[in-house]
Amino acid sequence: MKGEDVIVFLHIQKTGGTTFGRHLVQNVRLEVPCDCRPGQKKCTCYRPNRRETWLFSRFSTGWSCGLHADWTELTNCVPGVLDRRESAAAKTPR
Repeated sequence: MKGEDVIVFLHIQKTGGTTFGRHLVQNVRLEVPCDCRPGQKKCTCYRPNRRETWLFSRFSTGWSCGLHADWTELTNCVPGVLDRRESAAAKTPR
């Protein structure tokens, strides 16, 4: 999670995707675990020492590219969403 790559989780209905997606943000052992707050549907998954996300999924960014976006929709949408999120995080006072 220290590099520049981003995992894009393609959620496919009726395949256990919801369970697996939730597992990615709640149970994977990382140097900096995802921040999942009670009552919120999304978790914040930042890289160590940076306010950049390593995971693009329903549970980390919400339905940013539309409900059950397919591969083509995600390919066209993900770079712009990540750019907007990271520029907004950079503007946030630390």
